[in-house]
Amino acid sequence: MGVPVLILLAIVWAVVLVPPYMRHRSDVRPGTSVTSFRQGLDVLGRAAPGRSLAPVRTRPATPPGPGAPRGRSAARQRRRDVLFTLAGAAGFTLLLAIAFGGVAVAVHLAVDVALGGYLYLLVQMRKLATEQAVKVRYLAAPAQSQPRLVTVRRSASG
Repeated sequence: MGVPVLILLAIVWAVVLVPPYMRHRSDVRPGTSVTSFRQGLDVLGRAAPGRSLAPVRTRPATPPGPGAPRGRSAARQRRRDVLFTLAGAAGFTLLLAIAFGGVAVAVHLAVDVALGGYLYLLVQMRKLATEQAVKVRYLAAPAQSQPRLVTVRRSASG
């Protein structure tokens, strides 16, 4: 009974861990064509002969860290990956707890607490975003009128 359980656990681990790992590897690679094109333009711009203008300020060439989201959809995807990983770990440790008991039960409870805490934080973040959307009111843009002419009077003392 021990070998089939270990094989099942290895399959569950592979199903849970391999997809987020592959997505992370593809996200971290800076070799996109847009990035390399921008870097090439920056090099050409700095190497232009006879350029007497002030240098153009560009964004830093270093991309954000591997954990930094590149937009809302990337952050949402990362949160979803973390949630699925925690849920998979909870299911895996449940199987371990059922099969072996003892310490595996404590590990399962710890993973359950982590999953519950993460879900709580996600709900709080969603509530905060909803509250901000309700409370924020944008002011109407002022009506565009003709530019005001300012008259300057000269007055002489005397």
